[in-house]
Amino acid sequence: MTDPTPISAPPSAGDLLDIVQDLSQYLDFQKKTGAFRLDLSPETLDILSSWGQNFSARAGFRSQGPASAAVVLVDGQDIFFTGEAGQLLIKILAAMNLSPDTVSICNAPDPVLVQRHVRSVRPRVVIALGEQAARVMTGSKTPLAALRGQVFDFQGIPVMPTFHPKQLVADPALKRPVWEDLQQVMKLGGIG
Repeated sequence: MTDPTPISAPPSAGDLLDIVQDLSQYLDFQKKTGAFRLDLSPETLDILSSWGQNFSARAGFRSQGPASAAVVLVDGQDIFFTGEAGQLLIKILAAMNLSPDTVSICNAPDPVLVQRHVRSVRPRVVIALGEQAARVMTGSKTPLAALRGQVFDFQGIPVMPTFHPKQLVADPALKRPVWEDLQQVMKLGGIG
């Protein structure tokens, strides 16, 4: 899932604020008047119809963590550091020299919102935890067991699909392959 358009250098903070304000005014006008003169994708129409709402609350999408995190976790099971699997995830992050408050985590109910979140954070690396998260971030319907251990590209951001901590709790033999995946992540992201 690579973006064929190269990303140019980001504008300054002041320029970016002006661009966002101009775009916001334009989209608000378009929404109020219904004057959509361009052919818009369903995803864009969804964004326009919900403009001004908190996108994190739509479609069951949740996220937490710093907006400038080096690592984004896409959680296919939506545990967010809870239960036995959540405690295991905290231990895994500690082994990577990370803590829950230094990573951004989101659930994976809606590919558009997840991918928007990843683009907004622009992390060094994404870890897709579980089958659903792997599908959202790779666009592949290949079983996770065949995807894990491979690095995929999402708009210039490396993505590592791997087993979810819930799977590790159920089958501890999966811990070794997950650790191998995460060692690759640490090298890719300059972590640890």
